[in-house]
Order: sequence, then C-alpha cells, then structure tokens
Amino acid sequence: MSMVMSSIKINTDALEGELDRFLDIPINHSDLIHRSEAYRDVKYPVVLTRLAGGEWLAEHKDLPGCKIHGGTPEEAVVKLEEVKLSWIYAAMAEGRKIPKPSPGPQIVKMA
Repeated sequence: MSMVMSSIKINTDALEGELDRFLDIPINHSDLIHRSEAYRDVKYPVVLTRLAGGEWLAEHKDLPGCKIHGGTPEEAVVKLEEVKLSWIYAAMAEGRKIPKPSPGPQIVKMA
C-alpha cells in the first residue's frame, strides 16, 4: 500500500513494524504493563461534561490530563478506562507516584 501526501510518496508497508524504533519503549515494558494492569479494578471518580458538539468528555480529576471524549456518556467512560491504564503506565515509567482515588461519587455529570 502506498499513500501520496503532497508530492511525497510514502510506502506504508515499509513502515509497518518499524515504528518501534522511533518510540521510547522502557526496558521494563512488560513489568510496567503488568503493574499498570493491576489498576484496572481501581475506581477513580469520573467527571462527565457535555461538550458543545453533543459529545461527552470523561475525565479523572485525580489523574491530571487523563481524559477522553465519546459520543455518549457510556462510550466516554468505557474509553476512559483504557486511557487511565495508559496514564498509569506512563506515570510509572517516569517514576511518578500514582494518586489514590478521591472519595465521593463514582460518576459526576456536568451539563
């Protein structure tokens, strides 16, 4: 498969499998995956906000920058779970402490 972007032709088949060379994957990647996966059952409060375009923004205020949008509140919450694990993986890779969930309601909807 090839793509033409402006006047540059890129052979996307040649790129497949080569992208890892450009990513900083930690030596302890497998350990970080295992440790971050342990947070799957840790429930952080979710704040849902309806956006102007009708989509919903879901975020964990305890994990700064951990947010994503979806077409429905349910979709946004489901997608947020995977973003949460990615956030935790990155924090662990950088040596940051993982915050504990705040007490209170699990889901807060903002209009």
